[in-house]
Amino acid sequence: MKKRQIRRECTDLIESLNLTVPFSLEALCQQISERRGRQIRMAPLAFPASGPAGLLVSTAATDFVFYEANTTTTHQTHVIVHEFGHLLWGHLSGPGADDPSSALVPDEITPALIQHMLGRTQYGQPEEYAAEYFATQVLRLVSGSEFNAPSVPPDMSDLVKRLERSLHPGAGKRRW
Repeated sequence: MKKRQIRRECTDLIESLNLTVPFSLEALCQQISERRGRQIRMAPLAFPASGPAGLLVSTAATDFVFYEANTTTTHQTHVIVHEFGHLLWGHLSGPGADDPSSALVPDEITPALIQHMLGRTQYGQPEEYAAEYFATQVLRLVSGSEFNAPSVPPDMSDLVKRLERSLHPGAGKRRW
């Protein structure tokens, strides 16, 4: 798909959303969740410095959006909306597809799976351009809004801690 076509389709996609000013990330998340018929969970995660700023993991019933914990709330919001763009564009395989992560349940999101997902190129250049263009245009439309990325939901704190330990295996260990 050419960039001009992506921009045109992205404009149509954004116009189909009920974006409000002030912007509500939670309201956008709810719209996308209802549109897809799937729960979306968001949580901050401390990625390695050389790693991505966001990660999307789909399980049997839930899409998990992990975003960089150690950055500004404006950047966190951009990362989350970028991942929402991937969801809306349908860049991930749905349940029952060939993607092995599509059959997972939350307890099966393991450090090894995250390392595997970080080690592969999930999207091609057009998909990344589409998600990035989506995030940029959404945030441009709601500029002037104050951004507040969600914190770790209490029921996801163990999962986030486990994933962070796997991403930073030497962290917290004393070396003499």
